Amino acid sequence: MSLNERLQEYKARQEAGEVPPITSAHLEVIYREAEALAASGAEDRVLKVGDPFPSFELPDENGDVVSSADLLSRGPLAVVFYRGIWCDYCNFELEALEEVYPQIQALGAELVAVSPVTMPNLRAAIRRNKISYRILSDRGNAYAARFNLTYTMNQDLLDVWGSFGMDFSQINGDDSNSMTMPGVFLADRDGVLRFASAYARHWQRTEPADLIAAIERLSLDHAAQS
Repeated sequence: MSLNERLQEYKARQEAGEVPPITSAHLEVIYREAEALAASGAEDRVLKVGDPFPSFELPDENGDVVSSADLLSRGPLAVVFYRGIWCDYCNFELEALEEVYPQIQALGAELVAVSPVTMPNLRAAIRRNKISYRILSDRGNAYAARFNLTYTMNQDLLDVWGSFGMDFSQINGDDSNSMTMPGVFLADRDGVLRFASAYARHWQRTEPADLIAAIERLSLDHAAQS
């Protein structure tokens, strides 16, 4: 089963009321806001293939700074943006990426995931999803904003999450109410984007197989130029 098939199966379970405490009233608000984000053209504003890859120096779950320059000195780099451990769709995606991580490494590439959540929440995601790749903290979505992935959650959406006891000033460690669209980007060693994919509708995600295919194409291009 593909990642998106798993996500659609889970979405159907939510809509059938099989995933409490979320209700049809909650989903109505969540879907409405996601569709409005999509209708705004948010996906079209995201960085595209051929654009320069924004560099980063971000802390991991232990506070150790990870540098994109260091990672790119070794090979291509895939960066996955996700919302947080509170997002079940994100957890499915992290698990699916863990399944293909050995393939990514075998192709000479590296993978990191980036989220606005605090370091304790990064550690929780690593434990829950048994992640072996690096997960980095992007406080305030400052790095995600450089990819044009960010938006501000409105009060209706905040009220839905608040009804579940979720306080994003605690989850993300800031009061911006900023959120990132999920996205996957691949940079070559020259710092140029060779794959770019993002979704305003958070129940849709990039298939790991598509990322693997992009890394394989990059490897073939590199071999042809050698």
